[in-house]
Amino acid sequence: PAFLLSRGQVRKEPRGTVVVVGAWNYPIRILLLPVVGALAAGNTVVMKPSELSPHTAAAVERVVRYMDPGVIRVVQGGVEETTVLLKQSFDHFFYTGNGRVGKIVARAAAEHLSGVTLELGGKSPSIVHADVSDLVPVATRIMWSKLSNAGQTCVATDYLLVHRSLKDKLVPLLVDAAHAMFGRSPQKSMDYGRIVNTRSWTRIMKLLTATEGTFVQVTNDEADEADLFIPPVIVDGVRFDDALMTEELFAPILPIITYDTLDEAIDFVNQNDQPLALYVFAASQSAEHVISHTRSGTAVVNDTFFHLASHTNPFGGVGPSGVGNYTGKYSFDTFSHQRYVLKRPLWFPSPGVDTVRMPPYSGKENEWKRELGNRMVYPAPRALRDSVWSRLFTFVPFWRVLAIIPGFLAALISAKPLIRRRKE
Repeated sequence: PAFLLSRGQVRKEPRGTVVVVGAWNYPIRILLLPVVGALAAGNTVVMKPSELSPHTAAAVERVVRYMDPGVIRVVQGGVEETTVLLKQSFDHFFYTGNGRVGKIVARAAAEHLSGVTLELGGKSPSIVHADVSDLVPVATRIMWSKLSNAGQTCVATDYLLVHRSLKDKLVPLLVDAAHAMFGRSPQKSMDYGRIVNTRSWTRIMKLLTATEGTFVQVTNDEADEADLFIPPVIVDGVRFDDALMTEELFAPILPIITYDTLDEAIDFVNQNDQPLALYVFAASQSAEHVISHTRSGTAVVNDTFFHLASHTNPFGGVGPSGVGNYTGKYSFDTFSHQRYVLKRPLWFPSPGVDTVRMPPYSGKENEWKRELGNRMVYPAPRALRDSVWSRLFTFVPFWRVLAIIPGFLAALISAKPLIRRRKE
């Protein structure tokens, strides 16, 4: 009733100028998906490709030259240039990468009280429970996510939690899946990726040296620094405190941890930072139990990162794995300011009735204001408000309008304008 004859709408308006800082592992997708969303929402964009994928960065810059420079620009460079870029005042910051730099971007956004979207990472688990119906697709789908792009995917299976009763059956199938996709010598496969640089290669090799797990034979190929090659590695018997469990691997390494009860697996997931993705291979009831008792940016049942192909659903992290989401409509929403606009007539309500919301409120002569104001918010009689029917009579618009009619008529008769027009 308070908004009778008013018109309200939510307008999605551009945030302004957006900066998008991309990553190297999927340099086209990760950079352009948010850029497309920002442009579609009417923003201007400054995009910063990763310096670790220089050829793609150069190609993107060449393409952008054919676009309106007043709408979109490309900034190239490394840490020094990015540091200067983040000091500029943008209306929204969008970053994809690791959590350490994500905190730097968040601080930069906070300096300007600007919006921020962070697509980070984390240790995304695959859980294989005892009631899963078929281990063959389980093995192929896990290894597909683990070995694609040589494991350098933010939503790749980082480690495997498998029920003890299934482990000995699943491990040989994981090996078979690796052979089926990349052959017995993946270094010769045109489809098997390489590690991005020597620094990352060295980091991964240190983790492999430090693990106390048992290596499962997958291939005779050995790691090759000159080729930035690391073969598929499966490590069995990994403990919760193993070196491979201390950080996101971003490598073609699959640690295997066994568990005895589903709640044990859930407890382990919850002891760590919320992952960007969580994969559950189980019967429907068990899968729902896992999803209901864990937190993650996204979750997939009986598959791995196939959800990346869907642009009709939001993609994003939670907690340490990210802030906000994007893709499709959700990109448009992320880069839009939802502005509420309310339009009201000057002639309604009458000047006298309009004073119901304005002081003074005290005194017997203003009792009508208090009564009418209460009825506009709680229009049902007190007896109904205090009963089991309270929600019905409070929220049904018909009862709202009906209940304020007596007070409204009384106000029309007795109310006086707060001020009067001055004679010219």
